[in-house]
Amino acid sequence: MARSHLHRPEDAFYRNLGQSIRLTRSALGKSQTDVAEHIDVTFQQLQKYEKGVNRIPVRELTKLAAYLEAPISHFVGEDETPAPALQLFTEQPRRKEFQMFLKYWAAIRDDRTRAAMLEFVKAMAALDR
Repeated sequence: MARSHLHRPEDAFYRNLGQSIRLTRSALGKSQTDVAEHIDVTFQQLQKYEKGVNRIPVRELTKLAAYLEAPISHFVGEDETPAPALQLFTEQPRRKEFQMFLKYWAAIRDDRTRAAMLEFVKAMAALDR
């Protein structure tokens, strides 16, 4: 039986979920291959999750969240609200400081250096509360 061409409400949910996964993975400097291997799927399957073409099972989403060190709520919004990952990347890019941060973050290739920078940013954010 051919798939219906009608857009179902859950289609937007899985597209948004996939975008959140891709943005978070990219921000952490992880490749699709690395993440796919960690959650025991092919990188092609991970691509389909990120595009919202295939639905990601809860088991894989849980593994993915653990690997990317983010709660599942980071990827999934409530009702019509975009997920926090999407909010961050749709609201903040207008700010020049955020754009510069992402530019320099992407230039850091060493995982230990990125981890140290992340801990520094977390500590600074905690002081600002």
